[in-house]
Amino acid sequence: MDSLLGITFYKWFELLKKNRFNISMKNLIFILGLTIMSTRTAYYCKKENKKIKNIKKLKKDPIFILGHWRSGTTFLHNLMIQDKNFIYPKIFEVIYPATFLRVRAKFVEKIKEQEVTNRPMDNVKNDPMLPGEEEFAMAALTLKSPIVGWAFPNNFDFYEKYLTFDEIDKLEVEEWEKEYDLYLRKISIDSDKQLILKSPVNTARIKYLLKLYPNAKFINIHRNPFDVFTSTKKLHNTAIKMSNLQQRKNYDIDSRIINTYKKVYDSYFNSINLIPKKNFVDISFEEFEKSPVEIINHIYKELSLPEFSKMKPKLISYLDTLKNYKKNKFEEINNEVKTQIKKEWSKYYEKWGYNV
Repeated sequence: MDSLLGITFYKWFELLKKNRFNISMKNLIFILGLTIMSTRTAYYCKKENKKIKNIKKLKKDPIFILGHWRSGTTFLHNLMIQDKNFIYPKIFEVIYPATFLRVRAKFVEKIKEQEVTNRPMDNVKNDPMLPGEEEFAMAALTLKSPIVGWAFPNNFDFYEKYLTFDEIDKLEVEEWEKEYDLYLRKISIDSDKQLILKSPVNTARIKYLLKLYPNAKFINIHRNPFDVFTSTKKLHNTAIKMSNLQQRKNYDIDSRIINTYKKVYDSYFNSINLIPKKNFVDISFEEFEKSPVEIINHIYKELSLPEFSKMKPKLISYLDTLKNYKKNKFEEINNEVKTQIKKEWSKYYEKWGYNV
């Protein structure tokens, strides 16, 4: 539900109309609250749009962290931002994408006093000042995102077409590109630092990102597909389920995960050669988890990023704070699903050298 908190009334009404106002009654209070909030958001959005009329372009093309959900992208992002040469969208900026400039100064002071909670799918801290996924912002701003399908699962297939954009009308793609670039420029409005971004959907959109930012750098992190499956299933049964505004019908989680994974990585492998070699590095989550400092150093060398020696002490200090972190336990995959995964994902196992 958080992905829609910053939506304007016009987009909210469009979304409800598209889904024929099919809402679960248990969410009625939330719906009414969001409707009231969206009218206020629309009002302040108009004011904010006037403020950013002549907003500057990005001085440096971003760095994109790629990888399927639950592949270690959050861990990698949190380590990379220890380098103060980078900026990133914060969680509150992706939840309130249309109005965050208006409230940023006051909001930052207020949330410093709030208790930090953990994310339900992995126990990672959910501090509003930590990095957020810009895809949540795009879901609220454009409705062109598979994340919208989390809220409206009975229309999941319609929204998942925005995962790769390959079946989308050219005009829709151009609208998304315009909004995406504007949002990134808003994030950078007070800074010339390089953006480092992490949204799993970007793994399937490489050619569109290169069109916008031809000098962008990309870090892909891959993980054993079985581990990705079990962790993603936990995601579906926690955060995504909590986002549902409808009662799920004919929603087979196992099939959803298997099919989405294929779409993500088919697009990825079809586009990866478009990235100049000097701007791309691929790492293994398993190696990264064992030797994070060495792998970050490797990333800096491959992408010619400056001043690793200066950020290294901060990196080590941050890693020390994670020593008591405990991973979630996941349910065992039944043999039928294991067989399906091996069959459907065998080529991805081969690409990264995992043992089926």
